[in-house]
Amino acid sequence: MSDTPDLPKPNLIGASDRLGFTLFLAFALHLIIILGVGFTRSDANTPEALPSKEIIMANTQSAEAPDDPDYLAQSNQKGGGNQLEKARPGAPVSAPTPLDYQGLSDRMQEQRKANVVKLEKIYYINNREADRKIERSKNTDQAKVSNSNVISLQQQRRRIANLQAEIRKITEAYAKRPREITLTASTREAVEAGYLAQWVNRIEHIGNLNYPAEAEVNKISGDLRLNVRINAAGQVIDTHVSRASGHPILDQAARRIVRLASPFPPFPQKLRDKADQIVIVRTWDFKSSRLTTKPRDQEPNG
Repeated sequence: MSDTPDLPKPNLIGASDRLGFTLFLAFALHLIIILGVGFTRSDANTPEALPSKEIIMANTQSAEAPDDPDYLAQSNQKGGGNQLEKARPGAPVSAPTPLDYQGLSDRMQEQRKANVVKLEKIYYINNREADRKIERSKNTDQAKVSNSNVISLQQQRRRIANLQAEIRKITEAYAKRPREITLTASTREAVEAGYLAQWVNRIEHIGNLNYPAEAEVNKISGDLRLNVRINAAGQVIDTHVSRASGHPILDQAARRIVRLASPFPPFPQKLRDKADQIVIVRTWDFKSSRLTTKPRDQEPNG
């Protein structure tokens, strides 16, 4: 027999050990995966919230619609006020909390409440009724404007008609105006000169026969310029003192002499063919109880 001692035999790994180790590794690996992966909320499938607006009753109305309204109301109302943050508008005739009516009698409180109710009824007019009133107001304004335009057009037509009538009258009067010749010293035509000479002789003859007695007695002398208008029949149309003598008695005497000397001879045919009226302009000189007439052009300068 050998004297070498027997060595202990090594422990052999069995199949059960390998299975257990494998299960341990698998458990550890799953644990690591589970603890290492995180879960977050996904917004991909989350539906978007629908926009919403609070509905209120607007107290006023504006013609221009707001770009980004804060509330929904029965009419457009563009923001105003002095607050930085939006605030829900309130009615001017009501309060969120009851008012303190302490100290008032029951009758006064009832009356105050009735007044508040009346104000609320007045303020909150039915929207449809308000629209009808606005529409009626617009129609009334349009009718007024239309009537105003019609009246203005009628006034313009009447004004134009009046102007046309005036122009027609002026034209007719101008067409019917008498042809007139003024006889002065510059008259050179034989017809006018002959008629003027006859007229002067007649005036001076009648004038000396009817010289104003008061001027003769009081030695009043002077000269005046008289315009006498005569028609084709020789009748005096009017007389006009264009320059007075300074003595009313002489001016009146000249007019009276013209009346006494009229009517004058009718116009000769040649003169009638040229004029319907003539104006004789002469200077009448009352001096030393004698009347003389001379053309205006022959008056002495002074």
